[in-house]
Amino acid sequence: MPNSLILSNSFDGHRQVYVYIFAHILNELGFKIFVAGNLEEKILDSTYLNMLKKDKSITFIHIGNYTKDHSKISKNEFMELQDTCDADLTIFAEADGHIPLFNSQIFNKRKFRGRTIGIFFRPFYFYEKLNFLNRLRFIKRLPSRWKADDYLFHEHLLKRFRLLDCAMYLDEYFVSRHSNSQFLPDVFQSYADILIKDENKDQRIWIEKLRCFKEKNQGKFIFLYFGTAAKRRGYDSLIKMAVEYDACFVHCGLYYEKQNFDLELSELKTFLQKSGRLFETNEYISDPLCIEYFFKSVDRLILPYRNFYGSSGVMLQALNFGIPVLAPEKGIMGYRIKKYKLGITYDDKNENNLKSNFDYFRNLDPKTFSNNIKSYMNLQSTGELIKALKQAFSIPDYSFIQPVQG
Repeated sequence: MPNSLILSNSFDGHRQVYVYIFAHILNELGFKIFVAGNLEEKILDSTYLNMLKKDKSITFIHIGNYTKDHSKISKNEFMELQDTCDADLTIFAEADGHIPLFNSQIFNKRKFRGRTIGIFFRPFYFYEKLNFLNRLRFIKRLPSRWKADDYLFHEHLLKRFRLLDCAMYLDEYFVSRHSNSQFLPDVFQSYADILIKDENKDQRIWIEKLRCFKEKNQGKFIFLYFGTAAKRRGYDSLIKMAVEYDACFVHCGLYYEKQNFDLELSELKTFLQKSGRLFETNEYISDPLCIEYFFKSVDRLILPYRNFYGSSGVMLQALNFGIPVLAPEKGIMGYRIKKYKLGITYDDKNENNLKSNFDYFRNLDPKTFSNNIKSYMNLQSTGELIKALKQAFSIPDYSFIQPVQG
């Protein structure tokens, strides 16, 4: 039985869902599984992590036993960790933060042991176009920063020095421009829902509550925010739009008290509350029927993300329900929307453009996008995700028994 190591410095948010799926695939392939990370980290919700810990066949390792800095494990510390697990396969669950570790192999003859897989979420430099002066600054700083520079790593060092056996990205546009990369569909949450079938019937009380809320506000537009409240994902922007457009704000997820927002939310939320147009669960919702009801309470989704170039799991969940989206034009979200006609984009640096494009989007028939959404989601299917992971995790000279897919 080959040994596998999943390294994830943090288990917060989406990271534990990725680790959960990786562990499931590895188990199907017959690996012995080690999961290494910061086990002392305090996170808002640990549903998937707790489920993994119940599996006695999985060994958890606190990364603090090997390094004082959880985010910057050195080459010697990492190789000690690999030796502890006798790792035949190592998966970096969020490889973006390990570029200095990967580059440490360049001037060292001793390479990482076994097969190494890097999962990259944030090659954001790819969308940042430098002007002439910024290019000069980049060149000037390169001698002191090259070990951690993502542009240099992805564009040159990764392929030239074969620093990983497989580099996987959630960004299909990036992959189309880089021959040494593989696309990984970003439907981990959908696959996790299928595997767990977490029917939390106690949560279905929210379905009736939301139904009554919608009846009282019949005819009003609903701004839906799904997930933990976060500035980066525009939680405060949607509340402001709900006030300005005499609309409703519905939040399915937790409210994070320590999150700092640009806008003064208390007055805006009080205004919505008094007018009966605010609906929040302040609870992590896992029941599939409940999640589906929240999404299907709207026929289009507004995603006013800030300074974000990556993939959005919420956007893909909405598309999976056939719901078109309005999102920033930059990054992979904008690329997908424009290329596959999945909704409308806007310039996130121009608030007036958001409003004007929202007005246009609001008056479109959502069915206009239906066929395009169905076609695109064939690329973002759980079947494609499973196929990609099993191919990446395969080790030469090992014979794996492939289970029959139901």
